[in-house]
Amino acid sequence: MKPAKTNREIIAPETWTELPMGDWLAMEIQHKLDEWCPFMFGYHLLKLGTLSSQLSCTASAIRHQCAIASSGVSLGIIADVDELPIRSGSVDACLLAHLLDFSNDPHQILREAERVLTPDGWIIISGFNPYSVVGLGKLLPNLRRRLPWSARMFSPERVLDWLHLLGFEIVHIEGFAYSALKRRNRTHGLRDNTGKRSGHRFASTYMLAARKRTIPLTRIQETAWLRRPVMVGGMARLKNPACSNSGNVKY
Repeated sequence: MKPAKTNREIIAPETWTELPMGDWLAMEIQHKLDEWCPFMFGYHLLKLGTLSSQLSCTASAIRHQCAIASSGVSLGIIADVDELPIRSGSVDACLLAHLLDFSNDPHQILREAERVLTPDGWIIISGFNPYSVVGLGKLLPNLRRRLPWSARMFSPERVLDWLHLLGFEIVHIEGFAYSALKRRNRTHGLRDNTGKRSGHRFASTYMLAARKRTIPLTRIQETAWLRRPVMVGGMARLKNPACSNSGNVKY
């Protein structure tokens, strides 16, 4: 397994239209966001990356929503997503739409997202699956430098392991788009219907929702019956008087 952190240059798309079938892909992710956003409550929602900034989370009750990236349009904050200028424990939800796929250090991005999230805060992640038809395109030299095959593509299972280590509870995961995402044709829907039987494991794109769980370190109050002495004077009595004097005991 290749290390998650790399020093090579990664060119990330500025808009969804730069990806093959990007408009359709953004529409599918938006549809799933509309299903999950009503479950998210709080005061602040953060969209990380340029692709996330172009998605809508208006279905959520969280009214203050801000997009952050190093460059792009419709951004509320211009900054690096791996060093968020946000106070710890102040954000109620984070959206990472294909951000890990085009990141040099996905671990650091997830650590920053965990840091700024409040307890029970939400994180929603989408990405490309390397164990799919799209992932097979990375084996072809003429496709490796083109989108979306130039993406790093971390498997859903690997991302789940990272989230578990950070203390997240996985609420939902699903896959969609079981084609090569080159172009939409008549067999696209047939492949999707057939691929859904295998779940998210071989889907070209996956999306998951998780919540940050924290274990309180407050001391548990002792109950009254635990403070009672286990033995009280006079409870134990020797039945054999000969054993009252240890010197008379014969072995």
